[in-house]
Amino acid sequence: MGHAIEFFQADAYARYFKKKLGKENVFFNVGVDEHGLKVFTTAHDHDTTPEKYLDALVPEWLSFCSKFRIEHDHFYRTSAEDHHVGSKRVWEICNEKGDIYKKHYEGLYCVGCESFYLERDLIDGKCPDHGTVPVKYSEENYFFQLSKYSQAIISYLEENPDFLKPAAKKQELLNFLKDMEDISISRNRKNLPWGIEVPNDPEHTIYVWFDALTNYIRVLGFDNDLERFNSWWPGIQICGPDNLRFQGAIWQGMLAALGLPFTKKLLVHGTIFGPDGQKMSKTIGNVVSPLEQYEKYGSDICRFYMLGVLRPYTDSSYREEDLKEAYNAHLANSYGNLLNRIIHLGNQKDIDILDASAIESDFKAEVDEMKNKAEKAYEDFELHDAVSIINEIVSKGNQFVHEKEPWKQEAEDAKITLNNVSYLIQVASELYEPIIPDGAQKAIETLHKKEKLILFPRMK
Repeated sequence: MGHAIEFFQADAYARYFKKKLGKENVFFNVGVDEHGLKVFTTAHDHDTTPEKYLDALVPEWLSFCSKFRIEHDHFYRTSAEDHHVGSKRVWEICNEKGDIYKKHYEGLYCVGCESFYLERDLIDGKCPDHGTVPVKYSEENYFFQLSKYSQAIISYLEENPDFLKPAAKKQELLNFLKDMEDISISRNRKNLPWGIEVPNDPEHTIYVWFDALTNYIRVLGFDNDLERFNSWWPGIQICGPDNLRFQGAIWQGMLAALGLPFTKKLLVHGTIFGPDGQKMSKTIGNVVSPLEQYEKYGSDICRFYMLGVLRPYTDSSYREEDLKEAYNAHLANSYGNLLNRIIHLGNQKDIDILDASAIESDFKAEVDEMKNKAEKAYEDFELHDAVSIINEIVSKGNQFVHEKEPWKQEAEDAKITLNNVSYLIQVASELYEPIIPDGAQKAIETLHKKEKLILFPRMK
């Protein structure tokens, strides 16, 4: 679910900005980080090679994107040759600047996080995220001088209060930056043969995070198409709370070492808990699968619940009863019902419900004002607020119909009422499109065809 909400959020923002700025002015990059000890050991547990394991797994992610209408512009794989070239080039530049050195290191490593931990970071001797006991490593590794750039990142964070959302994460990131140490960025190839080889040292493998993060700039043309790269970077990143230090500190330090601008904005979503309010766990039995939810409810309903009901920057519990309740209230009873009522009344009274000249200027101004508020919410990266405003727009339409009772009005008055609401539905549908792309597009088509269609049947 944590992966799902990231993909949903990114897709919704990409859709909104593509419509506002033009598709050619938005580049939406998603993909899979394929290296590291976790993949290597999982493949071994499945009695296969990492390559075969991933070649079977990646199509499932592509299918996930297709099912949930994730319209990415690029799907990266860190096992791709071009990514290897780019990652090695980043290493070489950092090395040429003197930011990489070698030393013996002992540390506690969580395979699930692909991260080293200090004793003070553990809870009862276990990883705070996975609840597993870290493995003790002792080997000679390459290190990146992350501490060298801590103050520059802190200054950027202080001078750019809009860099990090939610703002509540700022202190957590500052605490990490203030205590930031140099990080190990390689593994001995005898212990981890699956990964990108360190340039000029085949005995070492590049650490998975130092490898994977470089895709953000490589896919834009870093070091092989700088004109294209400079036209795109810096960008916006979306991650989960457990990745804050990687995205907000380590990656920013790498950018500083490369002499590149820091990330423009970092959006950190909350944790999605099980219906019981606890962290999802197979042991507890409270795991909710997005693919199972898709089979039950389809793409639009899942997207609407996760983007418009769950709050993006706080922890939330995924409850199917809440999903059904929100769907019935906002999509079935309010939006879908309003659409059908207007089409039915227009056909019954033989009124053209798409006559722009029949829209009242005051009504249009009120709807446009609400539209502007919804657009501002999108542009402030507040999806929940945007959806709340769209829901209000639809409610306004239902209330207007209730007050005017167009079925009782004379033809000319009914024409004004129905065209007012028809305009409102078109505005709401356009605003809903980043959230429920299938339903919103069908709503607009249905309105123009003037054919009744139950887009959102009520759910029991």
